[in-house]
Amino acid sequence: MKKLLFITAIVFSCVGVKANNIQISNVSVVPTNNTIKFDVSWDNSWRSSLLNNWDAAWVFFKYKNVNGAWQHMYLTNIGNTIPSGFTSSIATSPFGVGTFLYRSAAGSGTSTLTNVELGIEAAQATGIFDISAYCIEMVYVPQASFYVGDGVSDGSYFPVTNIASNITTLVDPLATPTSISSTTFPNGYNAFYCMKYELSQGGYRDFLNSLTYNQQVSHIVPLPTISSGSAALVNLFRNTIRIKTPGVIATPTNTPAVFGCDANNNGIYDEATDGEWVACNYLNWVDHAAYLYWAGLRPLTELEFEKTARGILLPVSNEYAWGNSFINTTPFTFSNLNEASEIVTNAAASPLGNSVNGGTVGSGPLRNGIFATATSNRISSGAGFYGVMELTGNLYERVVSTRVATGLAYKGDHGTGVLSSNGFAGNGITNIFWPNINTVNFYIDGTVFSSSLIDKGGSIQPTSLNYLKTSDRYPFSPTTRERYTGVRGCRSAQ
Repeated sequence: MKKLLFITAIVFSCVGVKANNIQISNVSVVPTNNTIKFDVSWDNSWRSSLLNNWDAAWVFFKYKNVNGAWQHMYLTNIGNTIPSGFTSSIATSPFGVGTFLYRSAAGSGTSTLTNVELGIEAAQATGIFDISAYCIEMVYVPQASFYVGDGVSDGSYFPVTNIASNITTLVDPLATPTSISSTTFPNGYNAFYCMKYELSQGGYRDFLNSLTYNQQVSHIVPLPTISSGSAALVNLFRNTIRIKTPGVIATPTNTPAVFGCDANNNGIYDEATDGEWVACNYLNWVDHAAYLYWAGLRPLTELEFEKTARGILLPVSNEYAWGNSFINTTPFTFSNLNEASEIVTNAAASPLGNSVNGGTVGSGPLRNGIFATATSNRISSGAGFYGVMELTGNLYERVVSTRVATGLAYKGDHGTGVLSSNGFAGNGITNIFWPNINTVNFYIDGTVFSSSLIDKGGSIQPTSLNYLKTSDRYPFSPTTRERYTGVRGCRSAQ
C-alpha cells in the first residue's frame, strides 16, 4: 500500500481589507483529528446586546496538490474546537463552505482566537497539499422590521415587516407601481451577514491567484501571458493590481499568471505602500458574481442594502448611510497614501464619512474603513446603522433590483466555492439562481436599461450628491469596467 505523505505548505491570504487588521495565521492540518487548525484575530471587534448585532470573521480554505488546481475545502462540523468566549457557525447550505467566528457575549476590543480546529473531510486531511486560508470581516444584521425608501429621493417609503411583506416596488415617475409578495426573495427582514467593507485590491489579487489560466482570462483585461508589470485591469484611478509573473500557454496544462499589488510601480510587489487595502474598482458583474460565488457568499438585494444602512430607524429625507442629510463636500487631503494606515488629514473639519471628492488621490477609491477610528461614531466614520462601512461613497455597489421579474426571481442561493472551468459563478452569467443580465427592460429617469441589477450608495464620482443617498437607485452597464464600481456581498444567517 502506498504511504501518503503529509506536508503543509501554507499560503497566507486574508481576503477583504485589513482596516481592522483581520488576519489568519499558523494554519496546519491535523490528520489524526481530520481537522484544520489555525489562529485568527481582528481589531475593534464588538457584540452589542442592545441591537443583537456583532461583527464576525468569515473563514474559508482552498487547497491543491503539488501540480493541481486550487479546490475548495469543505468543513464537516465534526471535531471542532472553538476557544472559550467565541462561537463558530458552520455554513451548511450548500455544504460546509466556511464558518463565521464571533463573540459569544457582549463586549468589544481585539478578538484573538488561537488553536481553532474545524473538521474537514478525511480525504483532505491526508496527502500533499498547499493550503490557502481566507478571512473576510462581516457584520451580522439581525432579523427586524425596517423601512425602504426615504419619501423624497425615490418618492415613497414603506415598511418591511415580515419575510413576505406585500410592498410597493420603489418607483420613478415614469414607472408603474407594482406590488410584490414573496417568501423566497431576500427582502431584508430575515437576518444576514454583510461584508463590512467593499472588496479590496488585495482581496481581488488573492482571488485571481487561486484561479486556473482559463479562469483568469475571464476576470482580467489582457491575457494572463502579458508581460510582468502590466495592469491586470486598468492602470488608472488607484487600481494597483499587476501581473507579477506572466502565465504560460503549454501542453497539456496552461500555467496561470501570478498577480500582485504595485501602487508605486517599482516592480516590487505587495509592499506596505502598494495599495492592497484600497477598495477595488474596474470590476464588472461577471467578476462580481464570480468572486462572491468563489467565497461562498451571494449578492445583496436593494432591500437588504437599505436595511444595512438605515437599520430599524424611520427614514430621514435625503439621508446618507450615516443617518442624516449632511455631507462633506470639501476635497480631502491625505497622508500615508496606499498604506494600511492611509488617512484623511482634514476630516475633522467636516466629520462626515464619504468619498465624494477624492482630492489628492485623483478621484480614485480610498482605503476601506478610512474614516473609522477608535473614537469615531456613526456619523464621523460614515457607517451604516449596524456598523457596515462605506455604504455611502467610495464605490457604487451592484444589488439585485425588485423592478423586474428576473430580479424578483432571485432566491438568495449561496456560492459553493467552485467556479466553472471558465471562471464563472455556477454555470456562468446565465446562472438560474442568480440574476442574469440583459433580460427585461426597466426605466430610470426616462432611459431604458436591460438588467435586474442596479447600483446603490454612490461613489467618488463628483457629478451628483443624489447618487450617494441611501434610497437612490442608479442604472449601470453590468458588462463594462468602471472606476466607480466595486463589490460587496452577503450571506444569509442560518
